Amino acid sequence: MEKYNSEFFFNNLIFTLIILTACFLQISLNFLSFFVISQPYILAIVLFLTIRRVDYEVSSILIILYGLLYDLITGGLIGIHSLLFLFLKLFTLNLSISNKILKKYGEWFLFSFSYIISLLIMKVIFVIVNFKFPDIYAVSFNIGTTLLLFPVILFLIDVPKIVFKVFVSK
Repeated sequence: MEKYNSEFFFNNLIFTLIILTACFLQISLNFLSFFVISQPYILAIVLFLTIRRVDYEVSSILIILYGLLYDLITGGLIGIHSLLFLFLKLFTLNLSISNKILKKYGEWFLFSFSYIISLLIMKVIFVIVNFKFPDIYAVSFNIGTTLLLFPVILFLIDVPKIVFKVFVSK
């Protein structure tokens, strides 16, 4: 029992550090003039990869708390990112169609599916709450840059594995 509690605490601590680092990286993109229109969702990419690649199920309560924290830091609608992150988790793990997409097309297509569907649901909620449409140009720029950045981040994560295999095999 003691081992399970310490392992649970350590896993959640590591997950918290990963998400907080991604959160602050996401916020720092606001200062780059290239992303004046809209920033790519690095936080969504990191959350997706963390959900897919960790050996334990990421807590939905932690995901809600991180979404609320991000909303408070950025000054957005309270709860909107919590819902986005929960939908991202739902579409990543729990649907049979996501398993079919992963097996047939790979991780990038699964991320694209999960991210676009989650974002569209959030934009519909945004329209209902605010009675105005979001900037379509900004949304499309956000989706495009996020989907283009996903393989780059995936490659950067895999570089240490590749380097380690090269040096260990010699």
